[in-house]
Amino acid sequence: MTRHFHPAHRRQAIQWARNLIAREFYVLDTETTGLGPADEVVQIAILNGDGEAALNQLVRPTVSIPPVATAIHGIRDSDVRDAPSFKEIYIRLSTLLAGQVVIAYNMDFDWRLLGQTAARYRLPPIRIGKGDCAMKQYAKFKGIRQPNGRNYVWHKLGVAIAQEGLPAARAHDALGDARMTLALIRKMASYA
Repeated sequence: MTRHFHPAHRRQAIQWARNLIAREFYVLDTETTGLGPADEVVQIAILNGDGEAALNQLVRPTVSIPPVATAIHGIRDSDVRDAPSFKEIYIRLSTLLAGQVVIAYNMDFDWRLLGQTAARYRLPPIRIGKGDCAMKQYAKFKGIRQPNGRNYVWHKLGVAIAQEGLPAARAHDALGDARMTLALIRKMASYA
């Protein structure tokens, strides 16, 4: 293992994970039509802290799913043709997450896409109690600095899972990615 740049940051990330699993929280993951400012959610999964699926839903977007996105997550237009729209699941989703602690691996991305998709339907942003990013916490945990020395290197979820010797679930499936994120949080919490 590479020497940690700042061991106190590793201890902070471990404590973050321990504090998290000692309370009620949700792990969220999305799959989308793409990465841009006009893209939308096509699948959303939410696990509770015990690993039970509170939501695992395909979502019909207002636009076609580009082949480049399908190549990543495997979701095609035909898969979501009969799925509910985001507007149809919005109340269920917002009620589930209202006031809750929500964690995602790359929270900035997932939260931006949820906001973009809500805005597409002129719906207000979903309100949560607190959000946090497991990817940024794992970067602190690993402690590898960027070449500029300012920030820690972010690791893709599959790479983090492999580095920690955890079994890989279905990558680029919202439920699989949420399960891997939860497993990574638990693994971080188990370190002394």
